Amino acid sequence: MPEGTIDHSPIPLGGAAVVTTAEGTPSAEALGLEEHGLSQRALAWRRFRRHKLAMASLVVLALIGLSAVLAPVISPYGFSEQHLDQILQGPGTKHLIGTDTLGRDELSRVLYGGRISLLVGLGVAFSAGVLGTLIGAAAGYYGGRLDNAMMRLTDLFLAIPLLVILIVASRATSGGVRDIVVVLALFLWMPLARIVRGVFMSLKEKEFVEAARAIGASNSRIIFRHLLPNTLGVIIVNVTLTVAAAILLESLLSFLGFGIQPPTPSWGNMLQDGRGLMTIAGWLVWFPGLAILLTILCVNFLGDGLRDALDPTQRRVRA
Repeated sequence: MPEGTIDHSPIPLGGAAVVTTAEGTPSAEALGLEEHGLSQRALAWRRFRRHKLAMASLVVLALIGLSAVLAPVISPYGFSEQHLDQILQGPGTKHLIGTDTLGRDELSRVLYGGRISLLVGLGVAFSAGVLGTLIGAAAGYYGGRLDNAMMRLTDLFLAIPLLVILIVASRATSGGVRDIVVVLALFLWMPLARIVRGVFMSLKEKEFVEAARAIGASNSRIIFRHLLPNTLGVIIVNVTLTVAAAILLESLLSFLGFGIQPPTPSWGNMLQDGRGLMTIAGWLVWFPGLAILLTILCVNFLGDGLRDALDPTQRRVRA
């Protein structure tokens, strides 16, 4: 613009810069028109793809899950196969990340342990998600005495010291995968129940719910066909983050000796086995600990990306 002239072009609201075309008109992307006409699913996927950390985490989690599923195929040894002449060998060509106190290959045990830890995480997230959603939906939609009773039950579970009750409950069971899933799911449904209740209480006053009632829709139809689909974004994000919490709690219980019991490997009991040998055989702790850290970080980044992608109030996802 020549010096001394005044730019009379409109200033964008909020002071944000507007990207213009060669003709000087705002571009479609600047106006958000590139999202016009897309279905909700396509729009969420488009936003999710722009979240680089979430996409990278999805790839890493897919590789971890695939490695765990294919553990019997790709692991060089059986998880309980002992080589007593190769006890506590460091990482090398024959055993890539070393051996433990019984000469068992550490890489094979990490791969098989991933199957257990991921199975517990997914099982707990699904079970706690279903339970929390049902309780929160019923409390939020019906209200009154039912809401009061369910929320007092939720408060009771939240008031119980989590680690203490988990240790007591797991001690009373056999320490199998199913028992651990049930125990953890019973004490991880409360946050989702509160969130779903709040969303339902807000949505049930909307016009589309009133219209459904006016045409004679039953309560179950309103809940499952009108309210629940509008809550899926919140549920998916919370369930995703519950996977990380369940893996961490299972690892903690196994580390303390109350979770998955040997000889079945899990990342937690592998840490417990190697904690006394950190100074002379650090690989017994490094690699299962790294597997837990990487998995939880990726799950959290994935949940962050899903939250941004499924948030209907956002026009863009940060890159």
